[in-house]
Amino acid sequence: MKEIGTTALLALLVVGLAITAIPATKATSSDDWTLIAQQGLKAYPDLMETVWEANVTTPPYGPYDMIGLDRVVKVGIQPIGVLFICPGTWSSGGQLLSNPPTDSWTTTENYDEALYWANRGFDVYSIDYRTHFVPPTLNASQLSFMANWGWDQWIGDIKQAVDKVKIVSGAERIYMAGQSFGGIAAMNYATLYGVQDLKGLILLDPAALGLISYLGIKNPSSTNSYNLTDAIAQMNATGTWAIPADSGELSQYQYGDQYPSAPAPYPYNYTFPNITAFLTQFTYYAAPPWGTAGISNLYGGYGNATVVIHTLATFDPYWPTLLGLQTTAYSDWTNCPYVTYDFDDHYSDIAVPILVFQSQFFGNSTYGPFKDGIANPDFTATILSGYGHLDVFSGVYCESDVSAPTYDWMVSHMPPVHNVAVTNFTSKTVVGQDISSSINVTIVNQGDFPELSNVTLYVNTTAMGTQAVSLTNGSSTTVTFIWNTTGADYGNYTITTVANPITNETHTLDNTLVKWIVVTIPGDITGDFKVNLADLVALAQAYNSRPGDVNWNLNADIEGNGIVGLADLVILAQHYGQHYP
Repeated sequence: MKEIGTTALLALLVVGLAITAIPATKATSSDDWTLIAQQGLKAYPDLMETVWEANVTTPPYGPYDMIGLDRVVKVGIQPIGVLFICPGTWSSGGQLLSNPPTDSWTTTENYDEALYWANRGFDVYSIDYRTHFVPPTLNASQLSFMANWGWDQWIGDIKQAVDKVKIVSGAERIYMAGQSFGGIAAMNYATLYGVQDLKGLILLDPAALGLISYLGIKNPSSTNSYNLTDAIAQMNATGTWAIPADSGELSQYQYGDQYPSAPAPYPYNYTFPNITAFLTQFTYYAAPPWGTAGISNLYGGYGNATVVIHTLATFDPYWPTLLGLQTTAYSDWTNCPYVTYDFDDHYSDIAVPILVFQSQFFGNSTYGPFKDGIANPDFTATILSGYGHLDVFSGVYCESDVSAPTYDWMVSHMPPVHNVAVTNFTSKTVVGQDISSSINVTIVNQGDFPELSNVTLYVNTTAMGTQAVSLTNGSSTTVTFIWNTTGADYGNYTITTVANPITNETHTLDNTLVKWIVVTIPGDITGDFKVNLADLVALAQAYNSRPGDVNWNLNADIEGNGIVGLADLVILAQHYGQHYP
């Protein structure tokens, strides 16, 4: 094999430093969710928003059959619990959680329940329904793809998102909240997955198109006569596959949101000083099914006109008609023959605690008080006097009347637990044969008691060492294992760290963390079992870097002394041109 001297390699190093990096693409995880964004929130930089998107796993699989998942959590904390919010009709997780620094609008916790809960330690998530991905440029005649968007799709999509939440958070069961339609979606979800996924339900003025005046129990006046087949045929014949947001008034709210001092539309410009005043009255005296103060009790002081207009302006433009038709069907039937699953036939089987808030001027006046029809006796319901529908989620008093009591309720329903978790380990992913590698393992006490646990590192199935850790509740520590690869064959090794379960620990999924390390020829940085120009370029790009530098590459620190430098270049030079096999 021809030897290449260090001087020649130093020349190549200069060339490598001039090579530019390829722009990064969207990061796709192994579970088919694509990471879209990570950013701090405008009013709360210490709240980190993360957004993922995924193709749906429940058919149909058209171009707009996608869902999103939004997450907001405080940076640097161990969350006290996990909450998933089902948005209402025309709403989305992005509307509820997202507020990047570039927004002209600023969302604050006194008008946003999700941010209130996140600021107090909850890990908060919400779903972007398929409707969030329908382009607003499409008109009603182009929405036939929504004809089959019904309850099978909505519950399947929520399940897909909840499964992702459980992976990200490590939680086995979570709280689920639902705003408006989202409250009904949460109830329906609980009939199928409540025992395995949920700690409790929080229903925020639950409502849905097609409900026949009963919330929480099976409709006692079922007629078993509603013909869903005929209703769907009529929908298809008329092309009414979707319901436009606010009966087509979305553009008015969007204009008022952008230009609050602009003149009111003709001929109302002679009556109202500006469009905000016009939309305030228009919203307060809304047509049925809302009625006076039903959307928001603006003149009663329970709603903020600017916040209400912004909320209505940021709705998604369309909502599937089929959801309402199917809701009417299962509400009118016992053992409905038209749907895959008759949800309200199973409301009495729901076995998780429920907290309900209803508005006086919409929820209670439209449906009557929420009925306690669930199996679990832990049921709490509050009728919010003076409230309209949106006031429950983003009203003037929602912080004190809804957000704070909900937080207290969630905390009170979390019994003390024993829980240690392996949350991270850092190490090289590529190690040269006969070189020692440090593996740093982070263990967190996520429970409510001081704990003593043994942490063991396995290389494949061989235990390489065990260390005892003592942790107060809420604390974390990092332990370091040294793996000497002398005598190890070239290949891919499974590295498993296990925090041995402690007494009375029931949540053990997060006690184990698995990663992989490639043992290869010293100087092979890329892990392809060759020492060549690609490795030299990688070293060049990280040259003279240390941990924390933007160009730091742990694998390029071949010697393992905390700096990518001449010693690493010498090792690479000694093996340059070698390959395996």
